[in-house]
Amino acid sequence: MSQIEKAKDSITNTLAALEAETHEVVQGSIRLNDNLDSAKKKIWRQVLVIWAVGIILAISYFFVLTNQPIPTNQAPVRQATQQNSGTNVATDQSSKTSQLPLKVFHSLAISEQEELVNLLTKIREAQLKKDIHLFMEAYSPDFPEVGQKRDSTLTIWKKYNYLDSQFKLTDLQGETPTTILGKVIWNIKTQDQKNGSIRILTKTYQVTFSKGSGKWLIYNLKAVDNINPN
Repeated sequence: MSQIEKAKDSITNTLAALEAETHEVVQGSIRLNDNLDSAKKKIWRQVLVIWAVGIILAISYFFVLTNQPIPTNQAPVRQATQQNSGTNVATDQSSKTSQLPLKVFHSLAISEQEELVNLLTKIREAQLKKDIHLFMEAYSPDFPEVGQKRDSTLTIWKKYNYLDSQFKLTDLQGETPTTILGKVIWNIKTQDQKNGSIRILTKTYQVTFSKGSGKWLIYNLKAVDNINPN
């Protein structure tokens, strides 16, 4: 009887061990299944991220191709090269131009402005009095064709009398310490000596003043936008 009981106990212990081992296997399978589900979720998330990145890269590449088309034959390539060369030349010229020194005008002193006003007042008085010597004192000896300026002024005075003469000095810029640029607008009232007709003239000049022998003189002038109201 003892051997039978021992055999029963052995079988019981063996069954219990097998049951415990089976339970452990089942639990391991459950854990493994859970890990597989978690791994699958992670894998799908990674796949979705990869697809999103791929789509973004594809869209970016499409826009790059749209903005910069690739030439399909050799001729357009040469043309594009020539166009790029022209662009480079224009860019180089622009950069060279931007590197040129800017022209800086110095500010004018009040005394300089007063001297210019006095100079133009002298011309006004000379015109009203028809004083050619006083008139020419306002012009530099280096004035272009200064002799012709004197002769043309005398010719005008023979035809017309100056009844009134007013001026306006504007847009003064000190180009150098001895050169000033400005605009002079003259409003002149004249009378024809033959028929007595009266004319009112507006004359505008771009004037270059230069300083020589310690005083400002008219070095050059150019008529611009002259208007004859009457």
